[in-house]
Amino acid sequence: NVGKTLSLGLTAPIAAAGAAAFKLASDMSESINKVDVAFKDNSTEIKQWSTTTLNSFGIAKGTALDMAAGFGDMATSMGFTTAGAADMSTSLVGLAGDMASFKNIGIGEATTALTAIFTGETESLKRMGIVMTEANLAAYAMSEGIQTNIADMTQAEKVQLRYNYVMEMTKNAQGDFARTSDGAANQMRIFTESLKETGAELGSQLLPLITPMIQKVNEW
Repeated sequence: NVGKTLSLGLTAPIAAAGAAAFKLASDMSESINKVDVAFKDNSTEIKQWSTTTLNSFGIAKGTALDMAAGFGDMATSMGFTTAGAADMSTSLVGLAGDMASFKNIGIGEATTALTAIFTGETESLKRMGIVMTEANLAAYAMSEGIQTNIADMTQAEKVQLRYNYVMEMTKNAQGDFARTSDGAANQMRIFTESLKETGAELGSQLLPLITPMIQKVNEW
């Protein structure tokens, strides 16, 4: 009975926590690799920035790195320099945190909506109250003094136009996390995301121990 109680109440939770920490650390390592590939010489800047996102936007370091790498990969593949992609990506990660706070939605939903800046898909943005139709984009471009027809723009120019439009349409949400960080919802978000950071830190101690064991099992 004592053994069963200890197994269920102590050993199993510790093993589960260790597995979760290992995965978080592994995910963090993968995110860092993606950041290095996407941003190259600007990757150090992104890594330093990621240490501030928990308190600034309620987004754990690993999550912020993964989001930035995703945005950066799309930006560079569409013609942006790594420096330009870094600026845009960090801005969008921050906006995702603010939108999650302002709209009271998950960070994943906000990220999916902002991906429309690169893909041109508008439905997810529409659910956020941002109507990014061709007509609206054309009207916005004209108001900004842009004479080039949208159809004649390069991919990078189209993305930049969509980005500027979305930033303009989300002014009310920008800075919302900082304004309401003391509220219950955002405090809970910080708590949840801080657990991820703690788990990743613990897992980083496990990676050098467990990875060689996994490699050996794979050889077998």
